[in-house]
Amino acid sequence: MIPPSIGNATKMMNFSLFGNRVSNNIPKEVGNLSQLAFLSLSNNQLTGSIPATLFNISSLLGVSLLFNSLSGPLFLDEGNIVSNMYFLSISDNQISSCIPSNICQLTELKVLSISYNHITGDIPRNVGCLSKLGKFYIGDNLIKGIIPTSFGNISTLHNLYCRNNRIVGGIPLELGKLSNLRQLTFDNNSNLIGQIPEAIFNISSLEVIAFSFNNFSGRIPTTTGRHLPNLKVLELGVNQLEGEIPLFITNASKLEKLELNYNFMIGTIPTNLGNLRELRALLLHTNQLTNEPKERELLFFNSLADCRMLRYLQVGNNPLNGVLPNSIGNLSSTIHNFYIGDAHINGLSPKV
Repeated sequence: MIPPSIGNATKMMNFSLFGNRVSNNIPKEVGNLSQLAFLSLSNNQLTGSIPATLFNISSLLGVSLLFNSLSGPLFLDEGNIVSNMYFLSISDNQISSCIPSNICQLTELKVLSISYNHITGDIPRNVGCLSKLGKFYIGDNLIKGIIPTSFGNISTLHNLYCRNNRIVGGIPLELGKLSNLRQLTFDNNSNLIGQIPEAIFNISSLEVIAFSFNNFSGRIPTTTGRHLPNLKVLELGVNQLEGEIPLFITNASKLEKLELNYNFMIGTIPTNLGNLRELRALLLHTNQLTNEPKERELLFFNSLADCRMLRYLQVGNNPLNGVLPNSIGNLSSTIHNFYIGDAHINGLSPKV
């Protein structure tokens, strides 16, 4: 355990017990460490609440408490916070209650990581006050309410991770203003609805777009001018999206995972997917995708032979209505999982 006498070490600047078996509570006396800059107590067996006194240390810049069993509130939603911390990581605990509105007093905050807890309530509407925030991780909690439009004020934001919550409503247009965004993850909320704003697909810095397991509808923007040169993951499966697979996807040369399964997609599977040389997973099953008009063979397989990294290929549960080309044999050395059941395949199966 951490003894209360730790509060006597008033000149301590760095305190780390990372990766031990320290148990019991964090004593409130840590608030007496008036020169403390960094506190790391991650990967221990700590229990009890986070002392409110911790946020009254003006010199404190970084706090890491992840992988413990801490409970109680994130911090009290009252009074002033004098801390100038820029790093706060409390993921993988048992923290409950809401995100307090006075979190916006942490104006220097660059990283806020509180995923994998039991946090409830809404994302504070004034979250945009955290104008220096770069990483915002609140996934795997019980957070409800809407996505605040004030996120659009945080021009420094590059990671927005909110999966596995109970967030409702639509994706605000203001998110399209975040020109430095790299990761946008809202999958597994179930109640996000409406169309995905076109502006999202104009953020050239994006590497991850993850909106699977929601109720999004409408079409994916098909404008040929869309260009996502850094996109690695596009997860839009298990929604109510319709329309054709946008051609701009085949220009996303760094794409590793394309997930459009369990939607209402129509049209054909692009025959130039071979441009995606980094592609590892292609999940298009359970849609209404068809074969090229007047073609007998399923020509998209010819292009996929150039995807040497491809491991997961699922195109079943579509009315493809065609013949497997001989080129499918070129996939056999790389594919680990191939699903083409209930796809109206006819003719002889080629040798593989």
